[in-house]
Formats: sequence, C-alpha cells, structure tokens
Amino acid sequence: MMFMSIDIEKFITLPLLEWYKVNGRNYPWRRSRDPYKVLIAEIMLQRTKADQVLPVYLSFIRDFPTAQKLSEAPLEKIRSYFDRLGLMWRAELVKRLAGELVSKFQGRVPDDRRELLSLPSVGEYMADAVLSFSRGKDVAVVDANVCRVIGRIFGLKPKGEARRDPRFREIAQSMVPRDKARELNWAIIDLAALICTPKNPRHDECPLQEICSFRKTQKA
Repeated sequence: MMFMSIDIEKFITLPLLEWYKVNGRNYPWRRSRDPYKVLIAEIMLQRTKADQVLPVYLSFIRDFPTAQKLSEAPLEKIRSYFDRLGLMWRAELVKRLAGELVSKFQGRVPDDRRELLSLPSVGEYMADAVLSFSRGKDVAVVDANVCRVIGRIFGLKPKGEARRDPRFREIAQSMVPRDKARELNWAIIDLAALICTPKNPRHDECPLQEICSFRKTQKA
C-alpha cells in the first residue's frame, strides 16, 4: 500500500499535532475525562455540528450529570433536548443506555471495548472515542470525516462504506502516536471540519498539502 512508503510520523502525525496546537477547537467535552460526559457528547455529535451541540450539551449535563440521574429522568424531558438537535428518536435509546449503565455497570461507563459495544446506540466509532478521549487509549477513531481526510491524502477509494473498509482503519491506527491519541484524533476531526471539507477544501491552509494526493489532482 502507498502509505507504507511514507514516514507517517514525520509527514502526517507531527504536522497534524502542530497544526492542532494552534487551530484545534475548544469544547467542554474535550476538557473532560469523565467517560459519561464524553459518551453523551458523542451521541449528540452524530450527524450534528459541534457548535449546535454545545448549548444543548451544557444544559443536558447540568440536568443529568450522571447515568443514575439520566436513568431516573422522564423520557419526555430527555426528548426535549434531542428535539433541539433534530435527534428526538435518540432519546429513547439514551434512556435505555442510562438504564443499562446503572443495572449492569453500577452507573459507570465501562472501559472494555466489547462491553461498550453492548450498550444501546454505541457503535465502533463511539466506543473508540470513549476509549481515546476519556481513557487515553492509543486507538484511532474512524468515521466518514476521518475517512475523507485519509482517502484524499493517499488517493484511496473505499470498497463500500469507507469507515468499514479495513484499509482506512489500518491507516488511521498507523497515524496514532503513543500517549497522544486523543490529540491526534481531534486534530483529524478538526482538519476535516475546518480545512478538508466535503466541498471547496482549503488546500493552502492544510498542514498536509505537500503530500496530499487530492491536492495534486486539483493542481494538475
């Protein structure tokens, strides 16, 4: 594979980390190491812009600071938050999630990937996000946005859905530095949101422009 011939740390990981120091976005869920708060944020962030999530998240965490409090809340009250995000259908899943955290894990979010995946509404991306962002595990988080960045850098076309293509996960994991997984994951997420956008990417501001296959095709 093409990526095997590139010094990943020198040409991708380190430039991304340097870029993130200056340009990374600052959200309260990134400052927290509480896996419950990280999990709630990730549920809200699915298919929703972070700036839209921010006020809803702050109010939600204030009202339901623990899984125990959330499990005791009326479903209609939970729905009122997710309705503001256009995700009202997620409210019932979140209610079930809180119930299982209380009944199976004494109100704590597990740090075992298989146990995380057993929870309602928790898929591979969310499980990895909790492990990386709250536990500091050296795992890559891979969603459609991360795959867009990887695909453009390496000129890689997905086989089916990109986030389920093992090549994208292999590359993403190869980029993760020891003890700085959360920063690197956030850097890619922010690069996808701010620079490597689906339309009209800002090539001249990208820290990876010199090695980006997509950039080269645009200049040809």
